[in-house]
Amino acid sequence: MRYAQRQEEQKGTQRFKKLLGQHIVFVVDECHRALSAEGMEVIRGFFPNSTWFGFTGTPIFNENKKQAKGQLARITRDQYGEVLHTYTIKNALDDGAVLGFQVEHEDTIEPTSLNNYIFNQLRLNEKYANFSNDEINDMIDQMDGREKESYLEPSTFESDDHIQKVIHKIFRPDNAYIKFDFQNGRPQKSAILTTSSIDMAKRYYKAIKEMTKDPEWLTKEFAGHPIRTGRTIEDPDFPRIAVTYSIQENEDNSKQIQDEMKEIIKDYNDYYNTAWSIEDIERYNGDINNRLARKKAEFKEFGKQIDLVIVVDRLLTGFDAPTIQTLFVDRNLSYANLIQAFSRTNRTYPGKKKGLIVTFRKPSTMEHNVEEATKLYSQAQEESNLVYPTYDESKKRFQKAHKTLKKLVPNPTDIDEHSPLETRIEFVKAFQELNNSYEALVTYDDYNDEMEKSKALQDQVKTLEEYIGVYNTVKGSLVDERDGDRPGGPDFSDIEFYGENAIKIYDIDSTYIDRLLETYSANNQNIRDEIEKVLQKLKKSEIVKAVYRAILNAIDAKEINSEEDTFVVKRRFFTESYNKAIGEFAKAWFVDEGELHSSAVQYVIGSEPIPNIGGIIDSKQFDKFKAVHPDAKPLKYGPEMKRQWRKTLDEVIVPLKDELR
Repeated sequence: MRYAQRQEEQKGTQRFKKLLGQHIVFVVDECHRALSAEGMEVIRGFFPNSTWFGFTGTPIFNENKKQAKGQLARITRDQYGEVLHTYTIKNALDDGAVLGFQVEHEDTIEPTSLNNYIFNQLRLNEKYANFSNDEINDMIDQMDGREKESYLEPSTFESDDHIQKVIHKIFRPDNAYIKFDFQNGRPQKSAILTTSSIDMAKRYYKAIKEMTKDPEWLTKEFAGHPIRTGRTIEDPDFPRIAVTYSIQENEDNSKQIQDEMKEIIKDYNDYYNTAWSIEDIERYNGDINNRLARKKAEFKEFGKQIDLVIVVDRLLTGFDAPTIQTLFVDRNLSYANLIQAFSRTNRTYPGKKKGLIVTFRKPSTMEHNVEEATKLYSQAQEESNLVYPTYDESKKRFQKAHKTLKKLVPNPTDIDEHSPLETRIEFVKAFQELNNSYEALVTYDDYNDEMEKSKALQDQVKTLEEYIGVYNTVKGSLVDERDGDRPGGPDFSDIEFYGENAIKIYDIDSTYIDRLLETYSANNQNIRDEIEKVLQKLKKSEIVKAVYRAILNAIDAKEINSEEDTFVVKRRFFTESYNKAIGEFAKAWFVDEGELHSSAVQYVIGSEPIPNIGGIIDSKQFDKFKAVHPDAKPLKYGPEMKRQWRKTLDEVIVPLKDELR
């Protein structure tokens, strides 16, 4: 402000003095951190007639007020005045504007090791010099988790062992499959790892790079924890990682730090074919933002995104990227910082049901911090529902749902579409509750641990597969009953008729079919049956099923060379069907095949208008169409052709195109 004043005075203008006397309104976003109370006092000194409005999702309250600094404001209300309007994170959750959080607290320190560490600390303390070993052990046994964790120094979490435990937890195949939302072998969502310092961020980067340098790293590093059958991770470049921080965070400008950052940027440039440097690090940081957010068209293409970005404080406030699903936390967070960081994961996005949080330091302390922060910022006296139930709570719900279903219908053959109406209604409700409770369970890392060891859990999960067929039949039989619903009749309100209950229960993706095709030999009925089951489970369209069957038939007839690459064969068959469908439409409606191809390659379900529909209409040969269809009317031809083309795109072209990805 003073600089601007001096500039105006040097020019001999009076504009600055005129401005000083005006009534100026300041609107401050992220006002809990954007402007300090001290900075505001300086500005108010220049503009005594100013009015201030602040917006923030995480105001500073008495519970987390800033350190005293003279008479300056320590909470947001004192700095900006009384609250004009409140819309909390709980309000946003209730409105469906944001998602809730699933929080997992991991511990990299064994309980025995922690107890021994505390014992040694107390044994060296003169205060307990006269205590026996048993008395000290009794003291430790009476401590709760938070008290025990208070003895831990930050350096405890800066060891190489800690870093290795964290990255092996993150990238264990079944954990990564969920946390990065793998579909058809590729990650669909991104994650952030926030650390306690720039040094730790760089060490994590180096550790991950070292672990993943072998092309077969996933198989070799996790030989004891192979990915579950039906799931696939087949992205050779996973994980694409980057480190980003604000220049202000880096107070030490030593040559070593500069050189390390240059190496990181070089890795980035080599992979993404960019040309950033340490001199324009802000542009490098901006490029990371774009690749993480995936909002611009150029970054939506697969391979252009970042899977994991490692940060200290940057990107943890105000950064909006709906494709971020998971936040890994290797630091201590509380109150505003905790809610702000967690909220990077809670933006709504198709197929995303909750933000996933995994913490790696002081689990009891972080659990307490989460409770306190969500209570404070939801402003709710009762349960806010911001945080999903724990794994143990979710498992109890799943087991209860399983018991209810088996008690109602002990075997899949015990019910069908002709069973009493009330029984069918209760069965569908019970199955949907089992499936919903399963979906709540499967996103936890502990679920993957238990599925490797527990036959009981494996059998309970298998129930979903055993009952899915009869569930779909019985649910279908209720549609007509519901449509004919009369006052006083059965209650269908708790049944989801058009949800995804029949789709999301299997740990199988399309890439699994490719694996089966690779192992298929002529007339191998077992693998053919397995492929048919997978096609059914994945709800593949009839046109897609027909192509897969054609591939199997060609292998049976020895029309395909056994040495030929499976992916090449698959691409050839699906491309032929894709081109055939477009050719048949062009022939039936007398429009240009090239224009249809241009439309098809751009189309995604729901596109409005249909891509290149103008080019298709301009290419029409209505006279030839009328020669085949004498009753055709010019005014009806265009709309009907457009309707049929959209139908073909949705039901034929898109399913075939999906298999070519």
